[in-house]
Amino acid sequence: MATKRHVPKFHRATPAVRREALVDATLRCLKQFGHEGVSVRRISAAAGVSIGLINHHFPSKSGLIAETYESLALSLLDSIRRQAENKAVSPRDRLSNFFRASFAPEILDPQLFNVWLVFWSMVAHSAEIRAVHTSTYGKYRSVLESLLGQLVDSGAARPFRLRPAAIALSALLDGFWVELSLSPAVFKPREAIALCEDWVNALCDGGFPRLMATPRGKKADVAAKPRKAARSTARKAPGGMRSAAWGRSARPWPKRQPSAAWSGARQ
Repeated sequence: MATKRHVPKFHRATPAVRREALVDATLRCLKQFGHEGVSVRRISAAAGVSIGLINHHFPSKSGLIAETYESLALSLLDSIRRQAENKAVSPRDRLSNFFRASFAPEILDPQLFNVWLVFWSMVAHSAEIRAVHTSTYGKYRSVLESLLGQLVDSGAARPFRLRPAAIALSALLDGFWVELSLSPAVFKPREAIALCEDWVNALCDGGFPRLMATPRGKKADVAAKPRKAARSTARKAPGGMRSAAWGRSARPWPKRQPSAAWSGARQ
């Protein structure tokens, strides 16, 4: 008697698994087609599902693109952070690890750069994508603030303002990344890494006065002195402040000689 072959029952994918598959398909389409990949028809074909199923899980196309943006940004940030946060090395070396991870070949993938261009172009037109951009950028900046803060805590750098320093370093990293993505034959990753290292060294040495931490109360005292001196000068001047201002504006101007062309025209 022939044994009956067991046929496994059909298992429906969970919503979370289905959404993840749709995000992966969206990312593949954006890498391959750029802006033209922002098409529900293309994405459904890549995922092997109907357009109706996409609409079931994502009420809008912007919602699908926003989740793809968030998934990609957080996965890349997690990868870079894991390579940087090595407790066995000094805080300064952790920043060096962060720089090397930021310009690794997988980060400089030309297709990946095309995906970011699509995301950025939609930030101004979609509240969902703009919210993801703000959130992921904030998390990226927090990682930089943490790494920079460890420099100060270890005594390797003079105290400085973490938030603007992290914003400046983020802009430097992003600028180099864009340059490397657009002109890989002109600019090399090792050059970008070396310039980032120089920037941090200058920061540690107090090379950016606007980023240096100001002792509490010092700024207010320094600002108060010129104002006090100005009021004192105004009181001594005849007529007070108004006379002092008029006196400055009433200084005789040097008499200009008419140009040759103007003199000729008058004659």
